[in-house]
Amino acid sequence: MACHPHLSRLAAPLLLTSACAFAIGCGAGNGVSNGTDVAFDACAPLTLVTDAGLTDAQAAGISAAMPLWNDRAGTHLKMGADPGGSGLPIHFQDAGPPFHGLYDAPSGQVFINTDLAGAPLAVTIAHEIGHAFGLVHVPTDQRTSVMNPNNLVVEPTAEDVDTLATRWGGCLASEHP
Repeated sequence: MACHPHLSRLAAPLLLTSACAFAIGCGAGNGVSNGTDVAFDACAPLTLVTDAGLTDAQAAGISAAMPLWNDRAGTHLKMGADPGGSGLPIHFQDAGPPFHGLYDAPSGQVFINTDLAGAPLAVTIAHEIGHAFGLVHVPTDQRTSVMNPNNLVVEPTAEDVDTLATRWGGCLASEHP
């Protein structure tokens, strides 16, 4: 599957030159990498860093997305300033309707379409954070997952937490039966 055709509407030239060269975060998400992709340690505290001018709805979306991983997997996501520069930047930009979000693995940044709100926004942010933790797309015919492409409804499942724990070790555990 090719990357979303509406990426050209995004303002970040960085996104256009690097995001589609690697499958993480767009298309099928098969994890193809040149070894320079950024993956954030799901066991370590991680600050979600936002641009100036964040709207109340966007802040609410991030606030709703964090517990989707924190409460289920024991991650340590928080939103705030990141003076050390090691946080995960989350940017909101206008894009074509089929585009919801993208994790740009080479630069370690998340881009979210401004047309999302409420629960779909939180799920999209959680999906892109999953990519930042190194998770790839899960085909919908394989299982239900927050990592299903174009997902706007499914929150992280016990299987998603188990996949994350397999990648990062025993620091994470599913609280689901």
